[in-house]
Amino acid sequence: MMVTFTRKRILAASCAGLLLGAAALAWSPTVWGQSASQIPQVQQANPSKIDRSLFGSRTGILTMAKGDSVRIDRATYVLAPDALVEDPGGTPLPLQSVAWVDVELPVQYWLGTGPAGNQITQMIVTLAQ
Repeated sequence: MMVTFTRKRILAASCAGLLLGAAALAWSPTVWGQSASQIPQVQQANPSKIDRSLFGSRTGILTMAKGDSVRIDRATYVLAPDALVEDPGGTPLPLQSVAWVDVELPVQYWLGTGPAGNQITQMIVTLAQ
């Protein structure tokens, strides 16, 4: 009799385990039509590169850079908080941490749109050789 009672407990525990496993599978993303590649993944923060194919690039001569403010062709602009600044080879330049006055450096730059229209979103600075 004790053997029958133990077998029933083992059978009940096995059934409970199967049901829990099936319930876990029912909530998996692949059952709901999503593949594992569609699940958001945490990605490494890679330094962004300037998209040179963006429409609306301008060229000019940079005469001053101080903090997040730059002067190009007598117009003063602000660097956007996430502005990308590089040299022509693609090396990032820490323009926000320099103070250049009375320089003449050729630049190619892109302005933001909408309310950020006076902010430079990306800029290529050709340094004097």
